[in-house]
Amino acid sequence: MPQKTKVKKKMASDMKIFMVVCIIVTLIIAASIIYIVMPKDIAAVKNGKVSNAEFKFYYSQSYLQWYSAYLMGLLGNVDEQTVIDFAKQQALSQAVEVEYLLQEAQKEGFSVSREDMDAALEKFDSDIKKASEEYGISQNKLCIEQYGVKYGQARNIYSNLVKAQKYREKIISDMQVGEEELKSYYEENKESFDYNTVSHILIKCEEDAEESVVEEKKKTAESILERVNNGEDFAELVKKYSEDEGSIENGGQYDVKKGQMVEEFEEWTFSHEVGDTGIVKTQYGFHVMRLDGIKNTFEDLRDSVEKSYKENKYQTVLQETLNEGEYKVEIKDAYYEFTGM
Repeated sequence: MPQKTKVKKKMASDMKIFMVVCIIVTLIIAASIIYIVMPKDIAAVKNGKVSNAEFKFYYSQSYLQWYSAYLMGLLGNVDEQTVIDFAKQQALSQAVEVEYLLQEAQKEGFSVSREDMDAALEKFDSDIKKASEEYGISQNKLCIEQYGVKYGQARNIYSNLVKAQKYREKIISDMQVGEEELKSYYEENKESFDYNTVSHILIKCEEDAEESVVEEKKKTAESILERVNNGEDFAELVKKYSEDEGSIENGGQYDVKKGQMVEEFEEWTFSHEVGDTGIVKTQYGFHVMRLDGIKNTFEDLRDSVEKSYKENKYQTVLQETLNEGEYKVEIKDAYYEFTGM
């Protein structure tokens, strides 16, 4: 008996339209989710960019510096949001500079020697391994907590940073500078270069201490000064008596520029000759002093003057290039949306 021929029913037009709409909506939603989840670039720098991962890497280090200064009260009356803003600005500046240097290095055919790069990465790997073992976590987790990115990303960003730093050093080293330029620069900025080297031994004494305590501390300082004047090793006396933890390891010595120390300490330092000794009373206590050196001429300071001049010149060219030249920077919305890690 012949079988009946099956007739394939056509899907209703409304149903077809509905399914197409559903597919389109699904694709739009998926694309939106990918866009939201996908890390957004922070800035565009000519032909390159500052990625979200790169920005996190630099921000994590910058925030640590600013937050430490905040805890120590060095930033004045600011709140934590201001600290975050400072860190963001510094991280953006560093990331943009690195991207600029990488593009310039590629254009000039510059590369870091295998030996230098291997040494830098070996040090990076060693530090990460040591820290991860110390905290009992994986290297990947450590990098996420410390740099805001995974280990592989951090290592790659660090290698680019090394290349950028090496190229930066080359730019500065290759700068040609005349002696008269340097001398003029020194004279214009003399106070920022000149310094005296002084060694001290601190015997702490509270400002509101009783007179008997002050007298006892003063006698201790005087007895140490007498031993210094009799030729005993100053560094050894520092180790035995000084209560200034910040200078014990280097024999109690400081290179002092004007405006860096408390008034009494600075006044003594800049009013004596090399070899002079004495005692100074400050808010911290009694300081047994010895003036070790005076650096206040161009000839004495030429190397540091040249280094500063070239660094200043590099920064000027960098800012002009980024603000007015071919490397104009476009800051993306993701930078303003970034609220810290």
